[in-house]
Amino acid sequence: MKVTKRNGNKERKILIGMIVDSQVLGRIASKWESNLFKSTWGNIVGQWCVDFYLEYESAPKHEIESLFESWVSKTHDEESVELIDKFLSGLSEEYEAQAEASNSNYIIDLASEYFNKVKLRSLSESIKGDLIEGEVQSALDRVNTYGQIEMGTGAGVDVLSDQEAIKEAFEEQQESIVEYGGDLGKFFKGAFQRDAFIAFMGPEKRGKTWWLIDVAWRAMSQRRRVAFFEVGDMSQNQIMRRFMTRAIRKPLKPQAYDYPTFIEREEGVPVALVDHDHRKQEKSLGWQSAFKACQKVMKSKIKSEESMLRLSCHPNSSLTVSGMKSILQAWERDGWIPDVIVVDYADILAPPNGIKDTRDQINATWKQLRALSQSQHCLLVTATQADANSYNTNTIGRSNFSEDKRKLAHVTGLVGLNATPEEKENGVTRLNWIVLRESAFSEHQCVHVAGCLAVGNPAIKSTF
Repeated sequence: MKVTKRNGNKERKILIGMIVDSQVLGRIASKWESNLFKSTWGNIVGQWCVDFYLEYESAPKHEIESLFESWVSKTHDEESVELIDKFLSGLSEEYEAQAEASNSNYIIDLASEYFNKVKLRSLSESIKGDLIEGEVQSALDRVNTYGQIEMGTGAGVDVLSDQEAIKEAFEEQQESIVEYGGDLGKFFKGAFQRDAFIAFMGPEKRGKTWWLIDVAWRAMSQRRRVAFFEVGDMSQNQIMRRFMTRAIRKPLKPQAYDYPTFIEREEGVPVALVDHDHRKQEKSLGWQSAFKACQKVMKSKIKSEESMLRLSCHPNSSLTVSGMKSILQAWERDGWIPDVIVVDYADILAPPNGIKDTRDQINATWKQLRALSQSQHCLLVTATQADANSYNTNTIGRSNFSEDKRKLAHVTGLVGLNATPEEKENGVTRLNWIVLRESAFSEHQCVHVAGCLAVGNPAIKSTF
């Protein structure tokens, strides 16, 4: 579905969320009052959705059209009929796609802010009317009886009786928004969730950027909106060539390369055995091949004309987390809200203003990245440099942090990228969890992953 400017309307976003997303509708239904939308037609559609949820405990999706037809047969409000018909016609046959792309908690936060703004404007107008009429006590009564809509971030939750909050907690715990296959999928199981903050840690030239591209590419292929911030390690042209290599699945220049076809590891043997298919790229590939490959990806994988991957490139140490938020807000005005934010990489972001100590700057940056993952209700993935000792360490651990150990306190997961010279020669990387909240893990348990950077894919085969 093509993104248009009208998608930026908050009322429209919230109504779409209510129609296609049961989590959004359930939370709004629990706080619903009449006239929470600014428009009459918005309140009509909102009431249909709430009534539907109270009866069936799900979002109406395509059934909204039946609700509309039933209402049309009974109403004489021609203006609302026309507006609702125009709104629903833009959603026809898009309900499932819209549901997959919905960032539920972010829409709930947006709805809370929007509904309270509408209520406050209504309250203000009523109070002004009372004061004009000299009804001071009436104005005071309105103020004393006003109640704000509490839902989303910062809202109070009744732990034992809030059914929607309990349901959301369990649904979110089970949902990964980026999926991997094989043993690597088991390794990452449950880690790539909304509100998570994951970092890859490794020494120089260990493939950190390739892993960030891999997460971004898989998320995009699974119909997640991805915001990729390249903040100085590579130029726009360089990172674009890497993405195009992944799209084409061949080297851009003539070269021989080994593509992994099989991997296994025998008990007690530290190095995984990998079989390769020896391949050769005979000619250089130009932009036409890349563009054709991108069109194929959109048609066969994403199955949408909507942009699922946006790239924003900046010189080294020129972009702050606040700057990232400004860019995301501009994209949101076009109706584009990310499910995944990738930062390549956190160590070279510009420090926040007003903090002079280098270690405190680093800590503040990582705290702000964590807050961004929570406020946007998205998965945020980045990378960080390991210390000098990591070059001579077989498997890196907590002690191999660089610059400030407080980084470890802010992430929900920290993945070590390990490779001996022999493994590097065979295109094998061992991943281990250094930090992982809410799950049991061992720093010494690794998943062995065979990839081929010549085709832009670091994760083709995997085994424990």
